[in-house]
Amino acid sequence: MTMPRNCLSRGYAFAPAVRVAAACVAALAGVAPAAAVAAEWIPEASVDLASFHDDNPLLTTGAHESTSGYVVVPRFNVKRNTETSKLAVNSYLAHTQYSRGDIDDQNETELRLTGENQTTERNTLGIDGQLRRDTLFQRVDIGSGVGNLRDTDIGLSSSTLARRTYTTLAPFFKRLLTERDALRVAYRLTDVTFDDAAGTGLVDYKEHLASAEFSHQLSEKDSFTVAANVARYRPSGSSTKADTLQLLAGISRNFTEATRGYFSVGGSETNQTDQGQEARSSGVVFITGFEQKSDLSTFEGVLSRDVTPSGIGRSVQTDQLRVRWTRKTAPTVDFALQAQLFRNQVLEGTAPDVDRRYYQVEPELRWHWLDHWIMSGSYRYRQQKFDVDPSAAKSNTVYLALTYTFF
Repeated sequence: MTMPRNCLSRGYAFAPAVRVAAACVAALAGVAPAAAVAAEWIPEASVDLASFHDDNPLLTTGAHESTSGYVVVPRFNVKRNTETSKLAVNSYLAHTQYSRGDIDDQNETELRLTGENQTTERNTLGIDGQLRRDTLFQRVDIGSGVGNLRDTDIGLSSSTLARRTYTTLAPFFKRLLTERDALRVAYRLTDVTFDDAAGTGLVDYKEHLASAEFSHQLSEKDSFTVAANVARYRPSGSSTKADTLQLLAGISRNFTEATRGYFSVGGSETNQTDQGQEARSSGVVFITGFEQKSDLSTFEGVLSRDVTPSGIGRSVQTDQLRVRWTRKTAPTVDFALQAQLFRNQVLEGTAPDVDRRYYQVEPELRWHWLDHWIMSGSYRYRQQKFDVDPSAAKSNTVYLALTYTFF
């Protein structure tokens, strides 16, 4: 099988991502104890080939035409767990080739790194990182869980030329203070840049987020937490800036060994400067979630309100619901459901290019046909409505895919 055209064109960022991951892996391995060095690496590799039909790929309310095409997605994951450390690297390259419609073929890459190492009986060091190269008009999302809650720019632009490089790096430190008390401090850098974004209103930005969380074990199943977050949002080439301070308190409960729920609520205050004018905004923020894992199913759902960065050059209030559910309906058949719903608004006043609602729901049925072969079919519904637009943009996409797993 030949490589699809444009697969090595502008926007292909997989090789640098691999180098970044290698450096981070080497750093973690350097502080790992001897037991971790002897652990085995567990690789996972697969390739997807899918055909699709989309009746509104640009998600626009104006005149549009349907399109069809193919998606090729090679994926490679590797992990290593020991008694004192965990490390996982997940990566993929997605090439979308459009057979109909005036849309440029797209390449998308992503690399994710998660790891932690218990350096002493009480101390744990860890890191989370992501490097992503994609577009905003349409995105392939290969991964697990509910994803990045602070990334809510999907659908913000219908430009097929604008390319986004989304990078996050989040080291953290956890210390067990007593048998019941623990402290976690973390820092997260988000660095976002756009190429060929002239006329879209998209701007590069950085966000620095520092957090500290104290937890107290109330009982065998329940724990209480208090957290503080400080965020600095800085869009490039603009006098606009925003500083946010949040304080939250919450509780979590382990209902069973495989089922957990949590809820935190608090206050948020943001000081914004825009063209020399200062404004202060305050409000309630919260996050609640539920997780369940069993031999037959996994479920993760999150409902939240937060102040998040945006590629439009302003901090926004984001209300969102994200769900991922998988269940084995037969020995060789799996059902999966992913959903993402969010509401974005500027903190003060209104902004026609920011205030919007976005919905995406995707059910999928997977048949484990042979030992290494999986056949699947899915349907994706997307809807977006800007407050100033009386009409909502809707998209319906059908996928048929064949997956080969190497291990």
